[in-house]
Amino acid sequence: MKKVKEITIFILAVVAVATSVFLIFQTLMPNKSKTTTTAEVKTSTKHSSSSSSTKKQQLTLVALGDSLTHGVGDTNNDEGYVGRIKTKLEAKDPVEVKTYNYGKTGDRSDQIKARVEKNTTLQENLAKADVITLTVGGNDLMQVLQQNFLSLADNKLSSAMPQAKENYATKLQQLLQTVRTYNQKAPIFLISVYNPFYVYFPTLTQIQKYTTEWNKVTKAVLNDERPTYFVNVEAKLSEGQYYGRSKETLLKSSTADLADLSDKQLEKVLTNDQEKNDYLSPADHFHPNAKGYDYMTQQLFKTMQKHKSTWLNGD
Repeated sequence: MKKVKEITIFILAVVAVATSVFLIFQTLMPNKSKTTTTAEVKTSTKHSSSSSSTKKQQLTLVALGDSLTHGVGDTNNDEGYVGRIKTKLEAKDPVEVKTYNYGKTGDRSDQIKARVEKNTTLQENLAKADVITLTVGGNDLMQVLQQNFLSLADNKLSSAMPQAKENYATKLQQLLQTVRTYNQKAPIFLISVYNPFYVYFPTLTQIQKYTTEWNKVTKAVLNDERPTYFVNVEAKLSEGQYYGRSKETLLKSSTADLADLSDKQLEKVLTNDQEKNDYLSPADHFHPNAKGYDYMTQQLFKTMQKHKSTWLNGD
């Protein structure tokens, strides 16, 4: 039990430290965006390299959300999925895309909603958006884990989760309704949450279980708030390079039998600066790296192409 609690402390500590570390990291790294309006909002107006002789639709994409929209962990400094989806859309479709990035590290669903309600520039950009993307829910889930630390360590989190999921569903619905106050027509593409600790501790099944249930709550809310579409990245970002392989393969390379570890061995596992998940950043073992954002963008692009008639004129 002592070791499980130590691991739980590590997991929650990573969540807290990752936010502050990457805020500093993002400040120090050079910004390659064409223009930056504020520290919170980044706009990109790069032109596609394709022929300018073809008349293109002007597409406005507004990205709302947390650190995954902000692009934390992206060593390519391309605003995570936001810069990448612009590039992919302009390469595929007759569009010129302008993006507005309103991702803010650490925000929960209620905090994103509060920003929408207070920021008049954000409201104006939402009103003219042709596409809205959203990352939300990860910080809500981590807040539940932090508030129920002892239940998580003792494997009794199930008692707290029903009310937590109900509260999240209400907050997410309120957020979507607030966004719809300013734009009723633009499709919203919401990207799922994932479990960044799966590869390290695959036998701690509670976190994976509730990550999956959190996504089910999100999908249920989206069903009542159309046009909204769910972009599922959970399995690949959680399982990394082990996705599609037998769980035994992962167990052989992981610290599965925690009870067999000495305290010194456990400390070595928890302080290892080498990332075991090829899709996550070694700087915090939590956010996607460039490869992770590439995958997230691929999934978003596929979903957008599937529902292209909702945002591309004449298609």
